[in-house]
Amino acid sequence: MALANRKFQKEIRSFHRNRKVVSIKDAKRIGVLYNATEIEDFEIVKTYVRNLLADKKEVTSLGYVDKKELPANQFAKLGLDFFTRKNLNWYMVPDSPLVTNFINEDFDILINLNIGACFPLQYISAISKAKYRVGQYDIKNAIYYDLMIHTPKNETLKHFIEQTDYYLNQITT
Repeated sequence: MALANRKFQKEIRSFHRNRKVVSIKDAKRIGVLYNATEIEDFEIVKTYVRNLLADKKEVTSLGYVDKKELPANQFAKLGLDFFTRKNLNWYMVPDSPLVTNFINEDFDILINLNIGACFPLQYISAISKAKYRVGQYDIKNAIYYDLMIHTPKNETLKHFIEQTDYYLNQITT
């Protein structure tokens, strides 16, 4: 993992993007990144994505399933995008056209809903071309995000989403 982090830090130093503060009200295209390994977390994120769609937002979601294969009956009919450990290279960097397309999307806002340590999701967040990036507070990740949401360590994903929504609604541009 140390080798992966070193390669990642080198890559991120040469990365540039156009930052722009975007309120959730003004955002048209939103990217949602999350850990879909646990079915309960997937269901919570699915509900959140539906709420964003109901607000007339164009939403693209990408879930990481920390398994070699995507469980066949768990996600097959939902129409959401996923990647697995099988899609990671030796450095733990996601290596698939699906992930590359997500990274290159010009989202108004990218919301990383991962509330734990997950290098593949952190990597995608860090090099995303999104104008405004949001994620969980961690001082080590300050250079990757434009807005970090601090929640207590044992808080739930649902609480993190509520806090993220609250703060994104406070932004005026």
